[in-house]
Amino acid sequence: MATNEPRPLAGVRVVDTTDERGPLCTRILADLGADVVKVEPPGGVASRTLPPLTPEGQSLWFALRNLNKRSTTIDLTADDGRARFEELLGGADIWVDGHRPDELDALGLDPHAVAGRHPHLVVTAISDFGRTGPYRDFAATDDVMVAMGGMLARSGVVGRPPLLPPGSLAYDVTSTSAAFFTLAALWQRSRTGSGQVLDVSVMQAVAQITDWSMPNYSQITAAGGLYGQVRAGSGPVYPLYPCADGYVRLIVLSPRQWHAIRAWLGEPEEFQDEHWDSLLSRMSVQADLLDPLYVDLFKDYTAAELADEAQRRGVVMTPVLKPDEVPNIAHFVERGTFGDLEAAEGVIGQLATGFFEFSGERLGYVHRSPSPGEHDGVDVGWTADPGASTGGTASGPSHPFEGMKVLDLGHGGVGVETGRLFAEYGADVIKVETITYPDFIRQVSGGLMSPSFASSSRSKRSVGVNAKTEGGLEVLKRLAAWADVLIENTSTGTMDDMGIPWDVLHEVNPRLVMASSQLMGSRGPWKDWLGYGPSTRPAAGMTHLWNFDDGGMPPGSGAIHPDHLVGRMLAVGSLAALLGRERHGLEGAHVEVAQVETLINVLGDLFLKESIVAGSVGPLGNRSERGAPWGVYQCSGEERWCVITIRDDHDWQAFRAVLGEPDWATASELDTIEGRRAAHDALDRGISEWTAQQTDREVMLALQSAGVPAGIMSYPSDLAEDEHSVARGFPVPLDQPPIGDLLLEGALFESSGMPEPIITPAPMLAEHTREVCREILGMSDAEIDELVAAGALEEPPG
Repeated sequence: MATNEPRPLAGVRVVDTTDERGPLCTRILADLGADVVKVEPPGGVASRTLPPLTPEGQSLWFALRNLNKRSTTIDLTADDGRARFEELLGGADIWVDGHRPDELDALGLDPHAVAGRHPHLVVTAISDFGRTGPYRDFAATDDVMVAMGGMLARSGVVGRPPLLPPGSLAYDVTSTSAAFFTLAALWQRSRTGSGQVLDVSVMQAVAQITDWSMPNYSQITAAGGLYGQVRAGSGPVYPLYPCADGYVRLIVLSPRQWHAIRAWLGEPEEFQDEHWDSLLSRMSVQADLLDPLYVDLFKDYTAAELADEAQRRGVVMTPVLKPDEVPNIAHFVERGTFGDLEAAEGVIGQLATGFFEFSGERLGYVHRSPSPGEHDGVDVGWTADPGASTGGTASGPSHPFEGMKVLDLGHGGVGVETGRLFAEYGADVIKVETITYPDFIRQVSGGLMSPSFASSSRSKRSVGVNAKTEGGLEVLKRLAAWADVLIENTSTGTMDDMGIPWDVLHEVNPRLVMASSQLMGSRGPWKDWLGYGPSTRPAAGMTHLWNFDDGGMPPGSGAIHPDHLVGRMLAVGSLAALLGRERHGLEGAHVEVAQVETLINVLGDLFLKESIVAGSVGPLGNRSERGAPWGVYQCSGEERWCVITIRDDHDWQAFRAVLGEPDWATASELDTIEGRRAAHDALDRGISEWTAQQTDREVMLALQSAGVPAGIMSYPSDLAEDEHSVARGFPVPLDQPPIGDLLLEGALFESSGMPEPIITPAPMLAEHTREVCREILGMSDAEIDELVAAGALEEPPG
């Protein structure tokens, strides 16, 4: 975008009453140009004390998630404070809240009642479990939500406890999803004239990113198979290997990748047969035969040397980097991924600069996070009732993207998830595929349909186009001329090779928004690196931090994170660009979200801390700087676990009471966080003895009855049957040809203005080629036949 153009959300006014839940949502909106006013109680919100902290005690967690905002103090417990707050809402477009439902109700600020007083307002209420359902008033922390949402079950290895991830995965993922649907409601308001309430559940937002585990579980078990739920670390698919100075991640999936690593190994005679081209065949001998060969090859080289040589050979490998290394990597320096910036008043360090690039310009950092009440007494400059002139007439709930047109060239787990979000809420999403190079997620179960593909490409149409032919390229250009959004996460340079780079597409359709996501971004020394979602975690410092605190090789996780998160971030950028086009008359834009930078930005407070206090950031295992005791504790039953998080002294007293004041918990030195942290090992032993005598649900319910944050580690089988998930309609049954009945992930929110998402079967490859060419491109059957005969268009195989 031109430097003199406004950011796409310029003029959008947001009131922010988030604390621990949701601040990244409004930070994202602020990055994209929205005017965000954070309303804080006297003295500031509680999250201003969350670690990591500077030596002076300032919260870097808060600073990262509240950049680019203003702060004003309002006491919402006082009548005059609530009156001021209502006045502020009267001039806002959006209110994003992060209170627990019972806390918000106690303030007299029920979201639906507020929306009734301000019908123009989009209200996004983010809570751990949503405002309905049996867990509505449960207490939680980010780690509890990681467990209950299903992500923890993928992490670590049997023989050690499941391993909590670094950062704030649950709340940051939810914030990103909430940002997208908040903008969806704003888009809808421009057509209906009415705001709405979005009741967002963290548990459901996390469950949406568990690598389609519920659909796979439901399909395999329905067929009489056994779904492997127990964690296996990085496993044989995303393994880590030691090298001279650390570790590298090697991923060998395709025959081409196998041939490349086999050549590097010196073409061992025993692996020359085509039998070994199969991933499953190699997995059967990996531990005994292949791993020793890899370890011997890698042992004398550094991680950087290995990754460079591997990528040169076409082998997927990334180095496991530490927090002090990441900002100084030449790739990130050239991209401007970090800057020496002021994050909070007087706090300067290496700060991640933002998630988005719009037509080559980074849209991120503008100014530091505010001090408490820094803008008290400053007129925010908002006029009353911005919705009065939006036009349109509300006519009941509707899907916000009706009439929107999207081309989905995504594959794997990023672009397809972006397309899914638009398709479920009314857009006509056409997945562009070719039989010669199908989306590999289609094929992971054998054949051309899998539960993973069914979930990520539900509700779309499929057209078969071979862009390597002149006729196929022309069809793609005509579809681009029709579309509002084109999504792609191909390897860097692929769109150029296909003949449809951004400049060509922009000429074909100046209003088009092109949404791109590459592994390492489209520029920089690593721009051509090959990889998958798990390839970004080592390079972003996450793999190093996702470890126990006693050293050794990180056990890893089988999750494809951050693919789902990046897909949602790309959707946010795409929709913001569309809003900018509509609100400001801007042309289309090329929105880019580098997958590795998404992780770097959500872990940005840890990088900032390391730059301020060298050597201060490392793996914490299942412990937390926030409180103690804190961890994952084994319960009765096979591999059943519960996360227990004691945030403060009040939680500790309640916890002790539930356990009946056992002797090991009553020493006076345990009355302080410092004392409990010093005695953490002994406390863990006592807690483990107690939890081992009960089921995970018994532990959770006992502690929740006293307001102590605790939650079971959910497996896919748990999510499919969980009473809260079922009460909120999260498991959605679907008959998916040709593989049969599945349970798909439902919505992460309930809405007063949108109906349930549109969930229909994913298309077979090229299923709608003729339909699309007739309806959208106006082709005759004879023209279609000619292009099919020429190999430019494709029809369903078989």
